[in-house]
Order: sequence, then structure tokens, then C-alpha cells
Amino acid sequence: MTTWERLEPSSRDRELAPGLEARLHDPLWLLGRQWQFGEHAAGATGSAITAEVTASVAPITTLRHGLNGTAQPYAVGGAPLEALVEADDVHAAPTRRSRVRAGQHFERLLTARNLARYVATFRSAYPLGGDGLFAGRAIDGVALAADVRANRPLPAAVTAADRPAVTAAAQAWLTWLNGLVMSGSLAGWQPDRLEYAFATGSPDGVTLEAEEYTDGRLDWHSFTAKGTPTAAGRTTLGPLTVVPSAVTFPGMPASRLWEFEDARVNAGGIEAEATDLGRMLLTGFALVYGADWMVVPLELPLGSLARITKLDVRDTFGRVTTVGRTAPDGDWSMFALTGATDGALLVAPALAQSLHGRDVEEVLLLRDEAANLAWAVERSLEGPDGRPQDQAQRAHEGVEPEPPKARPDDVLPYRLRTDPPPYWFPLFPQRAAASNPSMSFKLGGAPRGRVLTPLASDPNLRLREDEVPREGARVTRAYQLARWIDGGTYLWLGRRKAVGRGEGSSGLHFDLTD
Repeated sequence: MTTWERLEPSSRDRELAPGLEARLHDPLWLLGRQWQFGEHAAGATGSAITAEVTASVAPITTLRHGLNGTAQPYAVGGAPLEALVEADDVHAAPTRRSRVRAGQHFERLLTARNLARYVATFRSAYPLGGDGLFAGRAIDGVALAADVRANRPLPAAVTAADRPAVTAAAQAWLTWLNGLVMSGSLAGWQPDRLEYAFATGSPDGVTLEAEEYTDGRLDWHSFTAKGTPTAAGRTTLGPLTVVPSAVTFPGMPASRLWEFEDARVNAGGIEAEATDLGRMLLTGFALVYGADWMVVPLELPLGSLARITKLDVRDTFGRVTTVGRTAPDGDWSMFALTGATDGALLVAPALAQSLHGRDVEEVLLLRDEAANLAWAVERSLEGPDGRPQDQAQRAHEGVEPEPPKARPDDVLPYRLRTDPPPYWFPLFPQRAAASNPSMSFKLGGAPRGRVLTPLASDPNLRLREDEVPREGARVTRAYQLARWIDGGTYLWLGRRKAVGRGEGSSGLHFDLTD
């Protein structure tokens, strides 16, 4: 026999019940809250349930290194755009380490093909010069690669019977070497500005120019649209029917009365001055209009210019509303390209992420008010082992202390000037012409690095004055590693330019006495 007992709520439960029930004794207050939430001003509108979108798409098909360069065919799936633009010529100034490692790999290929007897032959034919550890004990891989590319004959010691096998090993080794690191011509590098410039083109007559590419991160805002667009070369995408979804973001105001909001974002703590227009617009969107926006998904091919030609939205009442452009006649709009008058949107063929190695070269551009000069400082250079070499430490280690000089007590010692560090190179101001008030800088001295060499080798080349601001500039060279949409891995040596470290002092003084 089962006994049923009635469980009475505890006193604690009876105390919590009114709060959990959320009883309302003031209907007028509830009506006021509904009015505050805008529930009484709906105007019999419905919610969007489907959207039909049509777009015209034009692919990016050409690439120009430099704004005045020759257009070359470009395929999005070939290689990352950053790598094609940034790639330095790694064979122009090879390090001793790269020579040795390339030669060692060729020796391994010979050994794997039962041709190890010719290792000594190639070491003698392509010796590694100098008195270092590997002199006479390794193959100079850079010199060997130059001969293999030019199809020069093999060393005479290679027998006729083994020549086909040795040639096949050399070609396989050259393929490995060419695929190891991307090597470019730096045609898009602007020595007078120490930054990249390039342009891409599409068959609809639009050219996308990147005049100041410095930070290694490409996106739609890096480009400026030029040219008059036409309908040629475009393909129509759609009409496609998609389901819109509401825009959500962290810290978004809760849409329900009793829902707790995300405490990780304190919208009430946002401070904005009268001139912080961007911050006020963002805050207004988040707090006032955030719930009014919908996302209409549309998949577009990478590396293309897209234009939304038609957007129809169907609501819950079955009505269809055609949504037009919010900024007609070329007015400013979010995500619009500068210079684009037809609302073109760019899906940039840019990397999502890449690995950045340590800087093998670093150059600082700074102003020295005490000496009334600007300087180019080679803080670190790529050493023979491929690692960055601190030039301050190198200069300190190479200076031998001078013995004290005896002088008469009645003679006042005098120095005409002090010498700046040997890795500091002056930038002398030059006026372009008597009628032109603009200034430029001429580099003095003989730098050893790759960044400043063009400025020193060309007497007519000048560094623009605005490239050495008060805060200075910092130019670096480092290896980049990334994976592209084809699944391949790409390695290249690129350059970046960033804000410097402010003004500095070279210690240059004139008319000194001890």
C-alpha cells in the first residue's frame, strides 16, 4: 500500500516565490515599459524571413609592381598577394650559412643516388671562399645554382656514363632550392619612401592601387579605386535566396526584460569626447540601433570586386521590400573603396594569418635636434650565419682603447668635433629646386644593409622628407611563412615599415675642450 504525503513548501521557498513569480501590481508601469521599448510604435511591420540577392562579380586578373609598372597576369590560387609583392631577392646577397646549407643538401642527393664519389669533385669545383670553418669542406650552393640554371657543363671529372645521373640530381636539387624560399625582384619597393607600391586590375576597367603598403597586412582598405567601371568582364551571381539573421555582438543590450546582459562588456563605462565621432557612432549603433540590423550571407570568390545589384527582403506579412544603397552618388559608406562611385566591395586576396620570424635587419630613421640632422641607423644587419647582428655591439668590440696622450699642462686640449657611431649615417637635407620649397634627404656614408643600399648607390635618389617624421620610422626585414588556399606553404623575405622610437642623439658635437 502506497502512502501519499503532501509536501509543504519550506519557509525559505515561500520567501523566494514572490520574486520568482515576478508579480505585477501596476499595469500602468508595464505599459510605460512597453512604450519605452518601442513596442507600441511597431507600425504593423513584420520581421525579415528571406532575402533574395543578386550581385555582379569581376575577378582580379592583373598585378603591377609599382604604380607605373607593367601589368602581369595574376591568379588568386597561384600565391598569396603579400608574398608576390614583398618577396625580396634572396639570391642577391646570400649569407654564408645559406651557401653551406644548399651545398650540403646537394651532397645528400648525390649520396642518396650512389654518386658520393663526386662530392669531393664538386667541393673543388665550387669551393667556399674564405678562411672560415667550411673553407674547402663544403660546396658553395649559390655558385652551383648559378651554373645549373645557365646549363653550364659539369666538372670534367664526372665521367660520361655518370653525367645523366649527376645532371638529374642537379636538376632535382635546383627544383628543391627554387621552392625553398620565394625570390622576387623588389620591383614594387620604393627606395625614396621605403615602402611598397603596387596595383591590381580587373577586366571591368577598375584599377586598385596600393600606394603605401607598409605593415604586411593587406585588406580592402589598403586600396584606392581608379578608372571608369564598365560592364565588361563581369559575371552575374544570383538571384540567391538566403535567410537573414540578426546581428549579435558581445555586450549587446538584452532583448528581454528579465534577461541578464553580458558583464564582460561595460557599455556604460564608454567615455567619448565631443570630437570622438567614431566612438559615438559605434556606441550609438550598439546601444540604440544594434537590434535593427540583419546579416544577409553571400559567398563571393576570393580576389574579386562585387557589386550588389538587387536586394529584395520578404517579411512575415509576405511583403517584399527592395533595399537600395545607403550612400548613392559616391558618398561615404562603410566598407566602400576610396574612389569607387558604384559601391564596389573588394574581397581582397589577403592572408588571414602568417608567421613572422625575427628581424634579420633593422633600420631606424630619426631626427637629432642637438646636431640639427636626421639619421639612418642600421641597428642590426643579417650576419654570415643568417642571424641578426647587433651593430652597436659589433662597433664596440671593434674599437681598441687609445692610450692616454701626454700633453703640456699649459695647453688646452681642443677637438673640432666628435665622431658619431659608425652605423649612423647622416641624412643631409636637399632642396629639389630654388622654386620648389619641398625638401628631401641625401644619404651620406656607405651602409652595409639591403634597406639603405639603393639610397647610397644612386646619387640622384633622395629620401622624401615626410618619411622621417618627428616620431621617426622603423624599417625591418624578416622571413614570413604562410599557408595559402591551395594548401601550399610559402616562405619569403619581406620588409615592413612602422612608427619609430622618437628622436635620438648621435653624440655629435663641435668645438669641444676637455
